Amino acid sequence: MKYCKKCNVSVNSPVLRCPLCYATLIPRGNSPEPLAYPVSSQGALRYNMVLRILLFLSLSVNTICITINLLTAPGRLWFLIVLASSVYMWITIGTSLRKGRKLGFSVLSQGICLSGMVMLLDYFLETHNNWAFNYALPLLFLCATLCISIIVIVKHIAIRDFILYFVLTALLGFIPLILIALGLVTVLWPSLVSIIYSGLALASIFIFADHATKIELKKRFHI
Repeated sequence: MKYCKKCNVSVNSPVLRCPLCYATLIPRGNSPEPLAYPVSSQGALRYNMVLRILLFLSLSVNTICITINLLTAPGRLWFLIVLASSVYMWITIGTSLRKGRKLGFSVLSQGICLSGMVMLLDYFLETHNNWAFNYALPLLFLCATLCISIIVIVKHIAIRDFILYFVLTALLGFIPLILIALGLVTVLWPSLVSIIYSGLALASIFIFADHATKIELKKRFHI
């Protein structure tokens, strides 16, 4: 234990100067001071492992899509939509993890805004193949829901504090189901992947959530 005469405080740390006034501390006793901030590497290891797995999956999906596209339909480069969705996902995760607050709102708002931009782009380009409904929107909603899931895991956020944005983002993934019912979707697999993952995300709340989270869910959505 060390003592600062100027601030009249005791400092339980192996530092040599007072953290308040930077004056030299006077030692008290001969016992070594414990570290003020315990070293924790478990969180960093978990953080790196999740991001490495996500990076591997992202590279694998893009490689598979590029290969299939070039072998089956080289004249229609639809793999660029998958690549753009992956880039969007990584940008969203990176900026959200640095921002540190209002993460759910950031992902949800970006997903909605980009959806509108994609539909406008498809309309003005007049592609006549519904690429926005077939590929862009389902993959965009899938990436948004995946971003929410990754942020909750990496940032160790209690799901009850994130429940509103988590549910709303997952519900976006069911929009392709409406598009299928309206006959606007001709390529089913991107929509099915988005719907299935959103369903699993919502199911995970009821399966793995604690009692406090379920109460918060009822309060938020009046159920």
